[in-house]
Amino acid sequence: MNAFLWVGLGCTAVLLVALVLDGLDDAFDALDLGPSWLSLPVLAAFGGAFGWVTGALVGALGPVAVVIGLVAGLVFGAATVRFSAFFSDMPTDHTETEADMLGSLGRVVEAPQAGRYGAALLSRPSGPVKVACTSEVTLAVGTPVVVVDVTSSTLVAVEPFDADAALGP
Repeated sequence: MNAFLWVGLGCTAVLLVALVLDGLDDAFDALDLGPSWLSLPVLAAFGGAFGWVTGALVGALGPVAVVIGLVAGLVFGAATVRFSAFFSDMPTDHTETEADMLGSLGRVVEAPQAGRYGAALLSRPSGPVKVACTSEVTLAVGTPVVVVDVTSSTLVAVEPFDADAALGP
């Protein structure tokens, strides 16, 4: 195994560690040298591609393998810049807040009684959410409800939902 393959192996290991740990707690931010093309993942991708390609071709092509390795390193480095820019600028869904639950529709899954908690399954854009609920009246399991007050992200006050009354005359 020649030295170029060791460079490729070492840089690939650094790249994997940087990708795993950098997303957890930004542990490698001190190693970022400024612009995105000088970040640790980009430099590790460049070094890994350079090492692997040069190491694989140096026996057959001699010094020309270094030029081919540099080109491969530049291609992989540029691809890493593009991927990191794409993923860092990727739009995400709105993060739901407690206020977003107000007015949500759902159904009772554990009957609340006056002074006691029950549970309701609310229909939310992110998917169904089960929360504890209170009600001024006793509600049967399966009763359609609407959230009228939000105490916390896991406790709401509900009232029976009358679809006919909500639609009007």
